[in-house]
Amino acid sequence: MMILFPPPHNMTTRNRLCDYSSCRWITLPAQAGFELKEAARRIAATLSARFLVPPEVTAGKPGAGCELLRMERDLRLPPEGYRLETSPDGAQLAAATDTGFYYGLLSFQQLLQIPARVPGVLIEDAPDISRRGYMLDVSRCKVPTMASLKAMIDSLSLLRCNELQLYMEHSFAFAGDERVWYDSSPLSPAEIMELDQYCRARFIELVPNLNSFGHLERWLKLEEYRHLAESPEPWYFAENDTRYQATLAPGREALAFIDRLYAEFLPNFTSPFLNVGCDETVELGHGRSRELCEQYGTHRVYLKYLAGLTELAAGYGRQVQFWGDIILHEPELIPEIPAGVTALLWGYEADHPFQEQCGQFRRAGIPFYVCPGTSTWNSITGRTANMLANIASAARCGSCFGARGFLLTDWGDGGHHQYWPLSWPGIAAAAGWSWNAAAELEAQIPYAVDFAFNPGGDGTLGSCLLEYGRIPEAFAHPGVNCNNFWAILNRPERRGNQTLLQQATRQEVAAALRKLAVWRRRVETHPPKAPRLVLDELDNSSLLAQLALESMAARKGRRLDRAAWNDRLRHVIGRHRDLWLARNRAGGLRESLGVLERFLLR
Repeated sequence: MMILFPPPHNMTTRNRLCDYSSCRWITLPAQAGFELKEAARRIAATLSARFLVPPEVTAGKPGAGCELLRMERDLRLPPEGYRLETSPDGAQLAAATDTGFYYGLLSFQQLLQIPARVPGVLIEDAPDISRRGYMLDVSRCKVPTMASLKAMIDSLSLLRCNELQLYMEHSFAFAGDERVWYDSSPLSPAEIMELDQYCRARFIELVPNLNSFGHLERWLKLEEYRHLAESPEPWYFAENDTRYQATLAPGREALAFIDRLYAEFLPNFTSPFLNVGCDETVELGHGRSRELCEQYGTHRVYLKYLAGLTELAAGYGRQVQFWGDIILHEPELIPEIPAGVTALLWGYEADHPFQEQCGQFRRAGIPFYVCPGTSTWNSITGRTANMLANIASAARCGSCFGARGFLLTDWGDGGHHQYWPLSWPGIAAAAGWSWNAAAELEAQIPYAVDFAFNPGGDGTLGSCLLEYGRIPEAFAHPGVNCNNFWAILNRPERRGNQTLLQQATRQEVAAALRKLAVWRRRVETHPPKAPRLVLDELDNSSLLAQLALESMAARKGRRLDRAAWNDRLRHVIGRHRDLWLARNRAGGLRESLGVLERFLLR
C-alpha cells in the first residue's frame, strides 16, 4: 500500500505499475481559475527531474504527446473531494471545484515517488471537516520573517490546511501606536496583503485574528489607554497566581477603540471572517463593570459586548469567530450567542471534554470549531503523548458532532522558547486527523513531516521529534499546559509549578536525564537527514532541557557546580539568540532571552 498523507478515505490498488516516463501534458479542466493554474505549474516543476521530458501544463487539448494527467469536472463530487485513477493509459482526476483538483494533484504528486512510475490506484476522497486551520501566536515575542511565514504556508498547503490565523494583540503596525509595538517587529499592512495573496494562491484563507477584549496588557499598561481597562490597577487572580491588567471595560469607549483598530487592520485581508478572541477575560466584573455585572450577570455583560463586536465586524463585511471558554461557565446562555457567530472550543489536554462541549453547541444550533494544540509551548521538548491524544480527540469529536472547522493552536507563552521544528509533528497530525478522523496516523507522521517540512528526508527527523517529546513521560505528574522542564525555568515559585516540582521524585528526574542522554547520543551518532539549522535547534533545545533537569536534581539533593552550570546556560542563551534570528525578526528576542537569564544561579 502506498503511503499518502493525509490518508485517503477510499483507496483501491491494482497489481500493476504504470510507467509515465514519456508522458508530458497535465491538462487543466474547463474554466480553471488562476490559483489552480499556478498550483499545477508549481507541481509540474517539482516533477521535472523525474521525467525524460519535463511535464507542462496546458488548458487546451494537446495535439501531440501523451497526457500525464487529465482533469475533468464532476459536479457530483463533494466541494473539496476528488477522484483519482491511474492506469497505463494515463491518469484521470475528477473534482467539482478547483480546490478539489488541487488536493487531487497533491495526491498524484505523492504517488510519483518512484521516478515517473505510479502504482495503479483508484482514490475517492473528501475531508471530514471542511475548514482545517492552523493558528500561530505572533504576539508572544516571536514574529517570523516573511521568508519563514511563506515557507510555513507552503508546508500547510501540502498538508491540505485551508485556513491560517496569526494571533495578534499588538504585533500589527498600527499607525500612531508605535509605543505599543515598537519593540515587537510587527507585521505591516503591506506584508499582511502580501501574505493574504500568497495564501490564496495555495488555497489557504488568511483569517484576521485580533484579540478585542482580553489579553491587551501591552495596550492597557500605557497611560493613554489605561482608562479603557476593566481594572485600573493589576488585579490578582488567585487561581493561577498571576496579576492581570489585560481586559477592556465593556462599553461604548471600548467598542470605539476596537472600531478604530478594525478600520486599519481588516481591509488588509480578503477573508470574510474575523477572530475577535475574547478569551480569558478574568478581570471582568471585578473592576469598572462590577455594578453592571452584579445587576445583569457577568456572562450576559460578556455576551452584550460580543454582540457589539459582531455589529462592528459586520460593518466591515466580516463574520465573527470567538474563543468559547468564557460562555462555557454558563452553558445555558450558549443559545444567546449572537446569530452568525462561530465559537472556537479550545482545550489542550488529552482528556479535554470536547465531546461534551461539542454537544452543547450543537444542541444550541451554534456553529463551532474544535481547537486543540501542538503541546509545544511551556515545554522545551514538546509533549508527544498529550499532543496525539488531544488532536485525535478534537478531530473525532468535531467530525462526529458536525464541527464547522478544526483550528490547531500553537502558542508562545512564557517567551516562545520552543523551536519551530517541534511543532511539525502536531501540525502533521492535525492535518491528517482533520481530513480523516478515523485514520490510524502515528506511524505516518514521520513521513508527513518530511513530505511537508523536510523534503528529501528519510523519516528519521519526524521519529526523532516524536521521541524527544516523550522524554517528559518519565514523570508520573507531567503537568497541565506545561511540563516539568518548563516548571523550573519559568517562575518556579508559582504555586502550580511548586506543586509539580515537589511531586517529581529523585528517581523520575534521574530517569528523565537517562532518556535525554540516550536521545542526544542517538542524534549525535545517527543524525536525522535534515538541514543544519534544524539539527542545531534540536541540540540547543536538548541542552536547555538537560540544564532544567540538572536544576531539578539539585533540588532533590544532587550536587551542582553552579559556576559551570551558569557557563553552560550562557552558551545556550547565546545560541538561542542566533537560532531565533535565523527564522524570526528581532522584536521580542530581548524578552525571550530575559526569561532564560533570570534562571542563572546567583
